[in-house]
Amino acid sequence: MALFSTEALVLRGHKLGETSRIVVLLTRERGKLRAVARGARGKRPRYRSALEPLSEVKVSLYGRQGAELLRLGEAELLHSAFRTSERGLDAALFLSGCAELLDAFCPEGEAEERVYRLALAVVRAAEAGSSPTLLARYLEVWLLRLHGLYPALDRCAACDGPLEPSGALHYHRAAHGFVCGACRPASGPELDARSRALVAAILSQPPTALAGELAAASPELESFHRELIGAHLERELRAPRVIREASREGAR
Repeated sequence: MALFSTEALVLRGHKLGETSRIVVLLTRERGKLRAVARGARGKRPRYRSALEPLSEVKVSLYGRQGAELLRLGEAELLHSAFRTSERGLDAALFLSGCAELLDAFCPEGEAEERVYRLALAVVRAAEAGSSPTLLARYLEVWLLRLHGLYPALDRCAACDGPLEPSGALHYHRAAHGFVCGACRPASGPELDARSRALVAAILSQPPTALAGELAAASPELESFHRELIGAHLERELRAPRVIREASREGAR
């Protein structure tokens, strides 16, 4: 009998032997899991496109309770991200970065319903044509916030006093947050008013509602998020570097 059936997003996979794959799944009920997909490769692959990155699937998983590696049974494709990846390089790179970031942040075997819903929301927004740049910032803000890592926008991290309701924000690494004028100088970086407005919009709107003009604040915010994510993971992710290199090539 199957250990359980659940909805899942495919994050990544790699080859195993001549005909199988190990797939990493973000499941709705059990968090991130790994499973062997036998017959996933070869002349007649068993699962076809169901195991493509960020495909939404319903899977049956077999194995001992608590096992590090399960066996994949059936995988019914519920929603494919393939059409989104065909929209262009920006969309394809966003999906790659989305999968890598989710994989890096999600712990093994711990269900995070809000993270799962966040992942579905940004993938669906990408399919609907939302800006990949804004969706990347949206995912970063909410992943950091849901894991308790995003600094408050309204309270000083040093004295707990109120921050100015508008204008630039000054981040102080030692305090792990933004600080008020009385507690400065801050070690940096500084987020200007546009970046602050983008974060506020992300925290108050669904991803499909973000307006294209907000993308102008994205580079500064991306750099800030890269610092926060790198400090948390203690390593640099591959996808942001690839995206930056692709952007430089495209600008030539």
